[in-house]
Amino acid sequence: METILFFIIVGIISTIFGKSKRTQGQSPKKPIKVSGMEDIRTLFKELKNEVSLPAAPIKSEQKVEVLQKSNRTLEQEYNQVRKESESSRKALAASRLQREKMKEQTIEVSKDECEPSISMEPNAQTLVNGIIWAEILGEPRSKKPYFPKRG
Repeated sequence: METILFFIIVGIISTIFGKSKRTQGQSPKKPIKVSGMEDIRTLFKELKNEVSLPAAPIKSEQKVEVLQKSNRTLEQEYNQVRKESESSRKALAASRLQREKMKEQTIEVSKDECEPSISMEPNAQTLVNGIIWAEILGEPRSKKPYFPKRG
């Protein structure tokens, strides 16, 4: 509830300040002056001419050198990324193998733990545990009523 009120107040304040900024400058409904469009066109033409005509002409030999340098740096970056990806793939594969080995070991350990060790001579604690389990797993209480039905 408080957050909704907060958003409403923020919306009202932003609307008030937005209107005051519009009234100070030009109205958004006024058309753009034609001279302004001409200024924009001249700026675009100047930018276009600067991009297409470099300040100093570059010789073809310099262009070849620049291209070779850029190719070398691209090759170096490619090789570096390739090595990193190969190393990460190897690390992932190693971690997968390690996880699989650990799963196999835990399965083997759990199989060993599941096999009960039977001894022919039980001790006192084993006998107590047997009685407790017999009581737990024995006949339910509902089958042993306190007062048998008289018939």
